[in-house]
Amino acid sequence: MKGEKTGLIYPVFILVLVLGFVLRILLSPYLTYEGDFKTWMAWAYGIYQVGFSEFYNRYWCDYMPGYLYVLWALEHIHRAFPGIPESVLFKLPANVSDLGIAILVFCFLRGISGVRYAAISSLAYFLNPASLSNSTFWGQVDSVHALPLLLSVLLCLNRRFFLSGVSASFAFMIKPQSVVMFPILGFLVVKGFLENVRGKRFGFSSFSPLLFFTFAFLATSILVTVPFISWDISTRGLGVVLEPLYFIEERFRRAYTQYAFASLNAFNFWGAFAMWKSDQKTFLGITYQRWGTVVFGLIYALILSGLLHLWFSGWKKGLSGAYDRFFKIQSLQASFLVLFALFLFVTRVHERHLLPAIVFFTLVAFCSLRFWFFYGILSSVYVFNLLYAYTELVPRVSGNAGSYFLLPASSIKPFIPGIATLLVSVFILVLVDFLKGSKSTFEVKDTG
Repeated sequence: MKGEKTGLIYPVFILVLVLGFVLRILLSPYLTYEGDFKTWMAWAYGIYQVGFSEFYNRYWCDYMPGYLYVLWALEHIHRAFPGIPESVLFKLPANVSDLGIAILVFCFLRGISGVRYAAISSLAYFLNPASLSNSTFWGQVDSVHALPLLLSVLLCLNRRFFLSGVSASFAFMIKPQSVVMFPILGFLVVKGFLENVRGKRFGFSSFSPLLFFTFAFLATSILVTVPFISWDISTRGLGVVLEPLYFIEERFRRAYTQYAFASLNAFNFWGAFAMWKSDQKTFLGITYQRWGTVVFGLIYALILSGLLHLWFSGWKKGLSGAYDRFFKIQSLQASFLVLFALFLFVTRVHERHLLPAIVFFTLVAFCSLRFWFFYGILSSVYVFNLLYAYTELVPRVSGNAGSYFLLPASSIKPFIPGIATLLVSVFILVLVDFLKGSKSTFEVKDTG
């Protein structure tokens, strides 16, 4: 912010980031979940051996193609520098992604909240036990997915629609649940189009947000997919475009239908009473899966209506300046709520899938002490949830009874309904805050 005294904030911030990254590297050999980690290494070896086009034909894989490029590169590095410990190398993408997220948080918030709060928020994520547990210890890649997803929303908010489409495509090609953010991204793109029209620029340039985002998303998705397709020599014309789209649809369906359970160790609504139970069980004649989809859809409609009301009210009054900053924060809060609702109410969710919501909440936590309190709750629950999942899964994979921890998973299970209730309560409180904020436009004064 203008006139803010930064003093030693920048050098101290950079120093802490560097030391934090070194700490992550040093901690990487510990508490790895071998089930996932050995899968990464097997896929890396497989794609190195058989190539992109034959990989899915010869190896079981429930992932979209995006992260396989990373594994292919890691295998090349591993062979070129065999002295690098595997635990460090194969966890490096997630650790680097967490660093990237921290830098994005800082760069965005320094123009919204000032350098001090930006640095605090950035470090709150990078040094957060939640991000450390997922990336540095467990060895999962949820932050690799969250980074392009966050970047896409921030680029869209800053009217960089082409780059936003590219980034959204990368996020989707890593993890298909990115699709839940498309309505918000679509709203921001349409908003850009309408603002162009209002600026009396009706013509090709008016449609540039729609055209740039759509073209970038589709072109990037196709380019990422093409190397994985075993092309028939007769394929030509429109088939060159349609074949990658068919492939994407097939991979998306394969990824989504792999685990048809209400909750996969997640401390969410379904985890309170239906952990590892089929989501085809019914209540009042309706499957758990359908109930989750309907509840999520209703919540999403409520969030989008609030965001639309906020934008339309400001659009009519011609507000800018402070209102524009307020709208960006509300958009990020809406993104958080969507990802949080996905974790809480949709079936087939893993314990790790709360991390993207925590990433987005980092960008709005500075708004109030209450939000910081909620941020602490979410982060703590996330760590506790990973601890539970780890102690549940490790004995199945390695026969190791989880000697790192004194608490067996069975001793945690009685607390899951209470934890799920706590998370739902936090969600409702933040949702109410968002809806109140979406109706406060008439109190926001234009500062130019």
